[in-house]
Amino acid sequence: MIAKGQDNRQSIVNAANELFYRRGYNQTSFAEIADASGIPKGNFYYYFKSKDELLEAVIAERVQQVKAMLVEWDAQFPTPRERLQRFLSMLLASEEELTRHGCPMGTLNMELGKIQQTLQSRAMEMFEVFINWLTCQLDALGHGEETSALAMHLMARVQGISLMTHAYSDPVFLRREVAQLRNWVDQL
Repeated sequence: MIAKGQDNRQSIVNAANELFYRRGYNQTSFAEIADASGIPKGNFYYYFKSKDELLEAVIAERVQQVKAMLVEWDAQFPTPRERLQRFLSMLLASEEELTRHGCPMGTLNMELGKIQQTLQSRAMEMFEVFINWLTCQLDALGHGEETSALAMHLMARVQGISLMTHAYSDPVFLRREVAQLRNWVDQL
């Protein structure tokens, strides 16, 4: 019984995660999440008291996925430069989604930042995980005091590329900008 409850909860979080990304948090209804998850809408309140509580679970899931991915990259790629290149490869691997929907972290933060700052401050944690990891990689390359600024610069570039790729529906722009960033990383 407990496992079924955990499966139901996870199904709701997975459906909400996908819909919040593709449609936006404010544009997604409980009814749409119920349809996508296969869990009746009336049962939602057993798992989540509010849509905001569901968003918290989605953000926690995303943060956990990012952390797990970064641990995997640390194990898979022996040098910081290779890890940074893998970070950039993530953009290319997500080309279709970025072109159609933008960055899942960036779009959620932008949407929440306009009218729901409290929720946005929680969503910002996704950026923080990446920025801390980027700072460690840049520090390992010997950039000393400037690593935090460089990490923020790289994250800002990646988010800008994601935004412009989505705004113009232009995957060629994405590929060109990633190539420039790859060269930049190689010169660090």
